[in-house]
Amino acid sequence: MAHAHPPADGTPELEEDVLAFNRELVAAMRGGRDVTEVIATLDPDPLRYIWVDEGGGELPAMLAAGRDALARAPAIPGHERGDGTPVHQAEEAARPTVAVRPGDNAVLTAWLVWEPGRGERVWARVAGPDGVPLVPAAALHQTPVDCVRPTAIFDAEGTPWVCYAAASGPEPPAGEVGVWAQAHREGHWEAPVRISHEGPAAHPAFNQEAAVAADGALEVCWQGRAGEGFAIFRRRYEDGQWGAITRVSPEGTGNAWDPSIAPLPDGRLAVVWSAYSEGYRILQRVVDRDGQGDPPRALTEGADYGVHPSLAVTSTGELWCAFDLVTVHGHGGSGPTQLKPAGATEAPGDHLHRDTGRYIPAELRPNVSARIAVVRIDDDGVREAAGELAPGLEVNPAGLPVLVADARGGLWLTYRIMRRLPLLHYHWEVAAQPLGPDGWGPVTTFAGSDAGLEEPALAADPRGGAALAWQADDRCARSLEWTEGFGGREQAERRAHHGEVVWDAVAAPGRIREGRVRPVEGSPAASPAPVAAVHADTRTEVRPFVDAERERVTVETEGETLTLWWGDLHRHSLISRCTAGDEPALDDFYRYAWDVSEYDFWAVTDHAENTNAYQWWGIQKLADLFRVDGRFVPLYGFEWTSWLGHQNVIYGDVPRGAPIFSAEAESTDDPAKLWAALREHPDHPAITIPHHPGAVMVPYDWSYYDPDYLRAVEIFQACRGNYEDDGAFRQYSDGTLTGTFTLDGLRRGHRFGLLASSDHGNGASYVGVYAPRLDRASVFEGLHARRTIAATTRGIALDFRVDGAFLGEEIVRDGPVTLYASVRGYRDVARLEVLREGEVVAARIPALDLPQGWLAVPVRVEWGLAEEPTDWSGSLRIDGGAVLQTPYWSPELTEVADDAAHWRASTHALGGGGLYESQRGGVELTLLGPPTAEVVVETAGGLLKTTLGEAAAGPVEGTPQGSGRIGLQAGTGGLTSLGSADATLDATDDPAGGSTWYYARAFLVDGEMAWSSPVWVDPSAG
Repeated sequence: MAHAHPPADGTPELEEDVLAFNRELVAAMRGGRDVTEVIATLDPDPLRYIWVDEGGGELPAMLAAGRDALARAPAIPGHERGDGTPVHQAEEAARPTVAVRPGDNAVLTAWLVWEPGRGERVWARVAGPDGVPLVPAAALHQTPVDCVRPTAIFDAEGTPWVCYAAASGPEPPAGEVGVWAQAHREGHWEAPVRISHEGPAAHPAFNQEAAVAADGALEVCWQGRAGEGFAIFRRRYEDGQWGAITRVSPEGTGNAWDPSIAPLPDGRLAVVWSAYSEGYRILQRVVDRDGQGDPPRALTEGADYGVHPSLAVTSTGELWCAFDLVTVHGHGGSGPTQLKPAGATEAPGDHLHRDTGRYIPAELRPNVSARIAVVRIDDDGVREAAGELAPGLEVNPAGLPVLVADARGGLWLTYRIMRRLPLLHYHWEVAAQPLGPDGWGPVTTFAGSDAGLEEPALAADPRGGAALAWQADDRCARSLEWTEGFGGREQAERRAHHGEVVWDAVAAPGRIREGRVRPVEGSPAASPAPVAAVHADTRTEVRPFVDAERERVTVETEGETLTLWWGDLHRHSLISRCTAGDEPALDDFYRYAWDVSEYDFWAVTDHAENTNAYQWWGIQKLADLFRVDGRFVPLYGFEWTSWLGHQNVIYGDVPRGAPIFSAEAESTDDPAKLWAALREHPDHPAITIPHHPGAVMVPYDWSYYDPDYLRAVEIFQACRGNYEDDGAFRQYSDGTLTGTFTLDGLRRGHRFGLLASSDHGNGASYVGVYAPRLDRASVFEGLHARRTIAATTRGIALDFRVDGAFLGEEIVRDGPVTLYASVRGYRDVARLEVLREGEVVAARIPALDLPQGWLAVPVRVEWGLAEEPTDWSGSLRIDGGAVLQTPYWSPELTEVADDAAHWRASTHALGGGGLYESQRGGVELTLLGPPTAEVVVETAGGLLKTTLGEAAAGPVEGTPQGSGRIGLQAGTGGLTSLGSADATLDATDDPAGGSTWYYARAFLVDGEMAWSSPVWVDPSAG
């Protein structure tokens, strides 16, 4: 999203009104009131506004409605407000862990500290129950490296241990990430010992957990590489030495993530993890000291995702597990324009977003929901905990629960809750809740715990109760001082920065705090009725390619074999603030990228204007953590967010420390300045990729072009739709700004490749890169060479050549040229075309057996551009003709008869001082009949009458009821099969003139598409 909107009259008063309301709302949250109705009243308007003068002057009335709801907000029964104390003065700290020692109740706390420009080190301290240090805070290793969340534990002898994942060297990829362990003995921290497998094939190993077994051994398990994916491994420390590494997750049980362990009284070890196989299930297994045990059992079933498990064993030997159940609607589909099977009542994109607001479009409201489940694991099934968990609180997009057994019999659960405020302010607080004989007890929320979605730490206190630790970053304080919720407050003295963050960001550097909760007496209560597994099945599978064979496509060009690799170069995590927190945290996003989207390569491109320095370092760190050449290759990237067009900056095979540039910096506030700044960093080669050209929100200004950097353009995105050209198939509702689409840039003479990506939300579209290998250098070289295809979904392989020149190339020719295109899809091909300068010059389309004199006219019924919300629901009827019957329909269609089609549709007028204006829409059909067949379009918003011959000759305008337009124009129409999932096209064309360009385009019968990058043909100098 763009920002830095010029202030309107009255802004100071509106700013104070917003800040006053935020103070009132935060006071109610801290006071333990249920603000669910308040948030529903404000979401999306004005909760998701970027500036105070958005909303057409209605903001005061909206806040007044919020105040009315706030006055009715009930108290959360029994709510308590806990406090916390600082652990250490480090201001660049993250990922705490905590443990409490039996006997003297000493507390071991460990955390990460980032040292700018160098890396991270793990720090730890041991303090008495009174907070007095017993082991002063100190770094555990000398050299800053990439580190991942630590785990604190005391062994059976009371020795402090810290396990953590860290790189073996300071520079990736030489420093493969493994799991290390360090003990504190005889007054010092011993040297770290690597306990996971070693070598490149074992990278990465992380997500470790530790526990003390009944026989006194120290047990550690972790997530580590196993071939093409991950598995759960375990290792024991006893009698002064580490035993052999054993695998806990059996082969064939799915890609394994995020383990948790709990020792059982009989000496065995319970292990639980999240396993992916078409969805995420929580699997649990019990193993003996030698790693032997029964096969895993599933604790969850259904399409929703079971993630982030946490195990605990009560003092009476009961085994309990907490986990998140997350529903990501439309996950991996190609977005809101995705077609639906004929006759279906719902389209794949129907649940992708929540409803459009008064001034906020639906795509900024991804439909994600989550709840925390806590179950007792019994021999006859699982039983959910009794009572109400997280009453009146929101745990989207995940709660990250941590469960421990209270020494007095009960359980404590801690988790993160989401707090939303107007103007894109939001944060997560730490909450804790006890489970005892009467079920869930009252919830405690903690002051000074506002931060991002980071897992809190929890450890049982041998005296009863539990100790907590968490990361805080002062986000709430900023929401009470600033209205700039999108990016933060500008630091004027840094306007001329180069490669830094220009905003005093919404998220401050992290600090570590700790707190306590009281004992819970008695055994925790559970439901009396067991179930085999927790059933959660709200999500519908919408990935078009999911049932297809995965087959690598290779081509030969100029004596080199190239493989088609699938990726995505436009994804946003929770660091970006456009969707008000409805996107995955970075850790989970990598999980989804690996499993659900099946990327070979990708880049997280969070807005530079939202990203603080530590977050930018973390983005690069995770890209290196998950880098596995030949399997999964993340690239560094960010989005540069300007009124002149949004561009993603993608780096090649570069060292850590890539610069990040803000469109709000005076030195990089237009594309030319951005490219000039990138040229100052030759050690960090990059390309820049404009997206949503043609969108009225923020199109791309084609007067800016640099052949060295602007090497590709995003023609389609799953968040929205197609921006190929005005009138394109699956054109998105905001694609209304003529002269700014992708083809308009090519028509200006600019030379760039084509790709598709995803942007915000739950969908996934792809760039295919032809490269000899899957590594950063090869992928980047393929991108720079424009050897790319754009695909709305994975698995549509397109090959295109002009006189033998491969896609992306430039050739010199005089006279006719040969054209070759081929496509291989995961289901039948409907159409294969070659276009010259946007016009079809060769095509393979299904032959129709029509009566003599009949026409086949592919059309789009087009509507929209009204100045007010308008219902365009209606029908098309053809008298004396027919509607082509197809296996898939436009998503708006509700019925297609032999001679008529019906639809439900509306458009919104998203003005009000925001980024959006009036929308468009339409449905695609192919009409059959003689030229004299009468075509009648009747909608709630207007009427159109014409003949099929007139429709074939050119656009026909109807009569709208109010503002806007209703028309019939040339379209792609209905899609039927060529009879195969493979198609080729050979043709000859004479460009007859100066320089020109060709590209190929393919359609499958389900409406999924692919485009090749162009080939440019220049005449010889003579």
